[in-house]
Amino acid sequence: MKQVLKYTVFPTPLGPMYAAASEAGVCRVTSGVTDEAFATDMLNRFDAQLAFVPDDRLLAAVEDQITRYFEGKLKDFDLPVDFLRGTSFTRQVWTAQQAIPYGQWRSYKWVAEQVRRPRAARAVGQANSCNDIGLLVPCHRVITSDGRLGGYGGRPEVKAFLLDLEGTDYNR
Repeated sequence: MKQVLKYTVFPTPLGPMYAAASEAGVCRVTSGVTDEAFATDMLNRFDAQLAFVPDDRLLAAVEDQITRYFEGKLKDFDLPVDFLRGTSFTRQVWTAQQAIPYGQWRSYKWVAEQVRRPRAARAVGQANSCNDIGLLVPCHRVITSDGRLGGYGGRPEVKAFLLDLEGTDYNR
């Protein structure tokens, strides 16, 4: 039997934001997709059945905190996350990135050093491309050592928007 994941969708400056959660925590946050694309993505990523739950307490907290983040009223998310997929290394990368403060950035090399793999900066970038929980695992705060954006699976203009929203100083 497939795992059932609850989800909701709500408006943000990036367009509709989709958030999904297991019983353990938030497992997916994404924008820039259609309802159909989101459902297909969830099936492909997690082989899960989706259930729209408009009054779920955790999903309501996700919507509230992300909305306040975009309003500039929240700097630190206080939500449980559930890494439903990923290797031990990618999970270490994602966990390390959760410690990067709002309004600041760290380099791919810095993240690699935090997970005790100092020569794995490119692998950090690859781990970021698999991040299912954007915003809550702030891979947008990871940029090149010289302060340039670097890559971003969520579209480079979104990375720039998020860093600008946070007042982050980087090389535009």
